[in-house]
Amino acid sequence: MKAVLAGFALLLAAPAAAAPKAAPAADHRTVAVESAEGWTFGKAGAPLLAEYASYGCPHCGQFAAATTSRVDRLVKAGNLRFAWRPFLIFPQDRAAAVLTRCVAPSRRLACIEAVMADQGAFKAALKAADADEATRSRLYAAELAGPVSYAGEIAKVSGLLALAQKHGLNTMQAGTCLANASHHAWVTNADMTARLNGVTGTPTFFWKGARIPTGTPDELLALLPQ
Repeated sequence: MKAVLAGFALLLAAPAAAAPKAAPAADHRTVAVESAEGWTFGKAGAPLLAEYASYGCPHCGQFAAATTSRVDRLVKAGNLRFAWRPFLIFPQDRAAAVLTRCVAPSRRLACIEAVMADQGAFKAALKAADADEATRSRLYAAELAGPVSYAGEIAKVSGLLALAQKHGLNTMQAGTCLANASHHAWVTNADMTARLNGVTGTPTFFWKGARIPTGTPDELLALLPQ
């Protein structure tokens, strides 16, 4: 009897088995679907916010600064899909779009966000390049050679290559990416598709399939889920 009681006491003293840890919530920012127009990030079926944007557009940068945190959080939680549709205006736009396409789909949205957050640095680097006679001559020669050559030079002098490396592309991969004609054809087609759809400037937003006035960042945020 004493042995039974002693064993029972040991059972009571033993620590309870730890409850199994809950699986981490899915991060829907890593879900990227490519179309002829651009990329859509987020959980299938969530309401869709689409933005036609230029990587170098200052107005787009202002919207990004004010809305990225909220949009990023909603996409991550599966409460919003966000579509990024490239529109070519500024010198760095083609290089940025091509490099974005070569980044792993799971890191693509983060790459876009980083480019928009660093707009000022890219603008300053391009201004400095234009002020240097040798670099300006090299850029001019590349521009005459065509968009593929020009995008490669722009990526070098603007700092886009360094940013792409932070998002998983090494120097060789980035160079191969920028020289790939099929990537450039896709970017050109995305830009042309936007223009055929009536987009004439950036940013242009569509909410749940309907075009909306650009308005202000606060007005845009008011439409989105909390």
